[in-house]
Amino acid sequence: MGKESRVLIFSMVSNLVISIFKIVAGIFFQFGSLLADGLQTFSDFVTDIVSFLGAKFSKKRPTRSHPFGFGKIEYLTNLFVGVLLLLLSIFIIFNGIRSQWHIPSLSVLWILFACFGLKIIVLILLYTVGKKINSQLLITSFEESKMDLYASLGVVVAVILLQFSDRIVVFRYVDLVVGVCIGLLVAKTAIEIMIENSMNLIGKVEVDSKLSSEIEQFLLEIKGVEKVKIYLIRYGKYYKLQLIVEMDSSLTLRQVTRLEEKIKRELVRHHSFHVKYPTIYVTSHID
Repeated sequence: MGKESRVLIFSMVSNLVISIFKIVAGIFFQFGSLLADGLQTFSDFVTDIVSFLGAKFSKKRPTRSHPFGFGKIEYLTNLFVGVLLLLLSIFIIFNGIRSQWHIPSLSVLWILFACFGLKIIVLILLYTVGKKINSQLLITSFEESKMDLYASLGVVVAVILLQFSDRIVVFRYVDLVVGVCIGLLVAKTAIEIMIENSMNLIGKVEVDSKLSSEIEQFLLEIKGVEKVKIYLIRYGKYYKLQLIVEMDSSLTLRQVTRLEEKIKRELVRHHSFHVKYPTIYVTSHID
């Protein structure tokens, strides 16, 4: 089992445990914003399952009909996550509007603090491993899971303010406001996920990225390469690289062919670039 899968499984288990605690506590204490927070965490659990399945399918070997692999399956699974979150946000907002005022027990805070600590551990793992192995699935899961922390902080504030709501009337609406805000945060995350993965699915080219500059510098150090133009297209965890190369005009046809093979070999071998299936076009002049 790879590192990506292990992190996703840990995230899944953690989100399931956290969501159960929050949902049960929200129902027991009749606290709408905590229930909304629990539903949002449960959505993290569901989307982790979807991401886990996407990671498995995206690692399938290339076939004749799909010569560049199945990395873009990750974007399809992430789009499903986005749609699921958008539907959940509508339910959370509706449930928040229907919430009724009462003063919750301070015991809710202990549950929130315990869940908060576990969630921070999950976030650290998702971000560090996601960046290290260039996993779009883990990064998407991280971005979505951040909302859970914000939501939990909102619920903590709501619990504290509601303790004074018998004397300060305006505080009686805190539970409603926090529930609706959690729903709006989930909706915002859903829309961002859907937009980003839609662009990647149709072949978004990364422009002026740090990685492009690093690859360009690496290629210009290869003897015989004069100029390069790079097009990086994301395929999940890896990139499909389209490369236009201006080579030394004194090279023979055989030397050009050998240089092409060398460039492809070196790019794939350089694991920090995360490049697979490079395509090279040789030209006599690049503008």
